[in-house]
Amino acid sequence: MKKIFSLLVILAGAATVMAQPGRIRISFVGFDCYRETWDDILHADGKGDEVFFTFNFTLADKNGNSKLNYEKRTSVYGDATGQFSNRISAGSFVDLFGNNKGGIKAGDIYRCNDLIGEYDMADGDILTIVPVGWEHDPIADNSLAFSSTIRGLYNSINQKVAPVMIGFNVLTGNLGGVIFSAASLGLSKIKAGGDQGELGRPGTRPIGMEKYGDFTSKLVVLNTANLNTICNSNMGFGNGVISVNYDEAAVGNLRDHGNYSILLKIEFIPKQNTNPAPPPSGGNNSNIPPPPPPSNNSGKSGGFKMTNLPPATNSVTGTWKGTYGSGQNNGPNFYSFKLNADGIMQVVDANNAVIASGTYSFSNNQFNGTYKYNTSGTFSVAATLDAAGSLNGTWGSGTNTTGGGKWVMNKATGSMTGNIR
Repeated sequence: MKKIFSLLVILAGAATVMAQPGRIRISFVGFDCYRETWDDILHADGKGDEVFFTFNFTLADKNGNSKLNYEKRTSVYGDATGQFSNRISAGSFVDLFGNNKGGIKAGDIYRCNDLIGEYDMADGDILTIVPVGWEHDPIADNSLAFSSTIRGLYNSINQKVAPVMIGFNVLTGNLGGVIFSAASLGLSKIKAGGDQGELGRPGTRPIGMEKYGDFTSKLVVLNTANLNTICNSNMGFGNGVISVNYDEAAVGNLRDHGNYSILLKIEFIPKQNTNPAPPPSGGNNSNIPPPPPPSNNSGKSGGFKMTNLPPATNSVTGTWKGTYGSGQNNGPNFYSFKLNADGIMQVVDANNAVIASGTYSFSNNQFNGTYKYNTSGTFSVAATLDAAGSLNGTWGSGTNTTGGGKWVMNKATGSMTGNIR
């Protein structure tokens, strides 16, 4: 039996920052059969097509140096009645009496959501996926030799795709450009059909095989610079869905003539940057960013969105000045807050110019705040107001109040409007 499968590479995911490290998740979410493969008239191995899929993964750095390899094989899909009950039921084929629905034929689709790979990717890393659909026969499983051949090609694949991906930008062309024919990269065809290809004998063989057994695989190539665009683009199947199609008639195999597409879903969770970005302005600030406050606020100040926070008590309202540093140091960089009674805070430089805005809260001598620089990142701070009237705290990137360093401030003379309890 032979069919054509459409590999749908569903690349749906969270918005990611271009060329940002993170974690990628790949799920097999189904297939489309546009034309089934040849089968014997008696359907001895089950009605219609029965198929499974293999996925080979190889991860490399931007220079093509291999980092890890992995492979996954699915269960068999198709007629799951009677003696074939160990298969996953798929397809709409019926017997001569209209009974026993199951077995794949032209026009059938199947959807699932099976996680098949999850990896950390550093900035610039390249993940290549080799998805292949297989026409299944219970004898002569040629997929085992095929997988062994692919494993031997991992290093060559990584060295071939690395120079292609340098400077590659899906924004400049068809998103389908992330799918490459192995032959277009200079990789040899694989003799994957065995006797099934040469003589038409029964046997498990790849869908997309040429008449005499040669097979050219498709490669789905993803790098961190393009994941944001891919995961948020609609290529006809919803955001992030790419159709990877194997059509045997298109490669001259009119005897087997299968045509399938495979579906993959790709999600990318960017890694939060724990290294604070330098403050956007001059003054006496060094390249270490001042800490920001954790936020829930609802107005706007300096472009920073706020959700509702309870009004801060007036015990810290006013201008505070001090220093911040990295690690265990609370200096020597100039650091100053202007705190309003309505919970709005501003960060000012040594020249009293506002360089960041956000919100803060203060209760039981505990101070928390989050702010965003006018031209760069967001930071958060936490501090305790001690008996001497000083705010002693820590700061971090994003909504983290630690991890960056320490800071200390005192109320500027004449700025105090309340009593410290």
